[in-house]
Amino acid sequence: MEAKFDMHQWGYIRDKLKSKYPELSDADLYWGRVNREDMLKMISTKLGKSNKDLIDEIESFEYLTRQ
Repeated sequence: MEAKFDMHQWGYIRDKLKSKYPELSDADLYWGRVNREDMLKMISTKLGKSNKDLIDEIESFEYLTRQ
């Protein structure tokens, strides 16, 4: 499953994840030189979630309406 968000929506998603999971650091949520899929794999591993579960949760944030 592929996530559908882009960098313009990432700020909103990052804030929601950080609020819900305070164990995530700014470094964990930094979208720098890695691609989206690798970043999500790193976050899902840190949270002990499957990549699909993390993407489903991100899609529940309704970020598409916040452009």
